[in-house]
Amino acid sequence: MNHRRIFYLLTLLVLPALFYSCSPAKKAARKKHTYMESAYATLKEAVNEAEVTILNDTIKVLFPEHLLFKKSSAEINETTSPLMQRFGNALNKYDKTSILINGYTDNTGTDGINEKLSKQRADSAQSMLARFEVQKTRMYTWGLGMSNPIGDNNTEEGRRRNRRVEFIILYNYDPAK
Repeated sequence: MNHRRIFYLLTLLVLPALFYSCSPAKKAARKKHTYMESAYATLKEAVNEAEVTILNDTIKVLFPEHLLFKKSSAEINETTSPLMQRFGNALNKYDKTSILINGYTDNTGTDGINEKLSKQRADSAQSMLARFEVQKTRMYTWGLGMSNPIGDNNTEEGRRRNRRVEFIILYNYDPAK
């Protein structure tokens, strides 16, 4: 066999192997994406009453406003408990995720009161999920007051929509990084 034939033969054998073997970073990204797509599908089915969306491997869960809080309250309606239990059970299937819990208010009240109330709402949601065995070390809470409204604060319906908690699910989030 001449050298040219050996070269072509090796090229035919080696190039496909190189082409089909991805870098470790690409493999990790694909694995993460597959994991988060599976989590999204599970969450969407488990809490079909909620708005569940995914964008760039970040899942957002938003429950209808009437299920969580009344005006000026951080206490979660107990009628929400079965829904939160299903949510917690689905989250427990994906222990490589972290849950960011962002509390919000409408624009009634002062900034100080709203920031405190929004934090209390996030903490209430965290406590309820912890009741259903979601590890607290996976959950992070923030009170964001009346920032980021999703409804018109000039109407009662809009203010009701703004009294909410948003759950952001990320793959292995670490706030220290």
